Amino acid sequence: MVNVKHFVIFIAVIFLSLFVAVLNKNDDMKLQEAKPVLRVFGYASFTGQWGAGPSLKQIFEKDCDCQVQFIQGSDSGILLQRLKLEGESLGADLVVGLDQFDLQKALAEQKWRELNISDLDVYDEVKPALQNNYFVPFDWGVISFVTRKGEFEKNPENFDDLLSPNLKRKIALQDPRTSSPGMQFLSWVIRAKGEEAGFKYIKKMMEQAHSFSPSWSSAYGLFSKKQAKTALSYVTSPVFHRVEEKNNDYIALEFNEGHPVQFEFAAIPESCRNCELAERFINLMLSDQGQKLIMQKSYMFPVVRNVKEGTVFADIPQFKTLGDFEIPSTQEVERLLKKWSDLRRGDSN
Repeated sequence: MVNVKHFVIFIAVIFLSLFVAVLNKNDDMKLQEAKPVLRVFGYASFTGQWGAGPSLKQIFEKDCDCQVQFIQGSDSGILLQRLKLEGESLGADLVVGLDQFDLQKALAEQKWRELNISDLDVYDEVKPALQNNYFVPFDWGVISFVTRKGEFEKNPENFDDLLSPNLKRKIALQDPRTSSPGMQFLSWVIRAKGEEAGFKYIKKMMEQAHSFSPSWSSAYGLFSKKQAKTALSYVTSPVFHRVEEKNNDYIALEFNEGHPVQFEFAAIPESCRNCELAERFINLMLSDQGQKLIMQKSYMFPVVRNVKEGTVFADIPQFKTLGDFEIPSTQEVERLLKKWSDLRRGDSN
């Protein structure tokens, strides 16, 4: 009888403990539900587990008494497409990853909150990108082709070198309709060669391309798997291999034509629900701590002055760039993309 009594008491204690645990869990869930949620819409390289997003989220949630949720948009080239299709139902408080080719279209298709960025201390290269009060740059990069040491007897030094027969189907490129680097390459060629000669060159490059991937990560993945000899990427990409893989075999190619500069922007839609939290998140992104995280996770240059000094990013050689920062009109971008698409269809038939 004594053993049975002890057993009954033991079972009662177990059930009581479980009941209390369930109550506490429900209380925790209610507490979590009561917290405001900041929804950040960004491309995969930012929101993914290896991107800067999760680290920024962890820092932000410690102080904001809120939750940060990411809405992943694959490549930055399709962020606007989803915003237009899903509108307010997407629930984005903050959009991260637009580049300069998106800005005019973004202004035409969406309403945005004004940002106070007047006191931002940025590198001289970044100042031209501070042309409006709606979109603030949070990183930037110089577009280039990346290859492995020893891949070529003589490294390509200009566009025409990429037309070599031994590079046929060996260049990893991105589709300009869905990928920001892809649009950067199309614009780069036209700015360097002029439109007529540029599209003649693009037609030849369609024979050289392994494929036109929908995103940067897809194209670079082909290159990393040695299915391509070179890939369109950034002058900072070799730093990734040096730091993350302890591999010094990757180099960025410097072309005589000069190189385009890509800026990535953050913006707050007018339809935001937690707008003040979105502003605070942008402030974190532009703080020294946030800029270092973005630089180290995204392998792009920081916009805030003195952040890269004393790091491997300060040692990257300065490439000649194309010069003036341009924000093309929506009509111009769409016209060039249609011309590219028509050329691509002709190449496929």
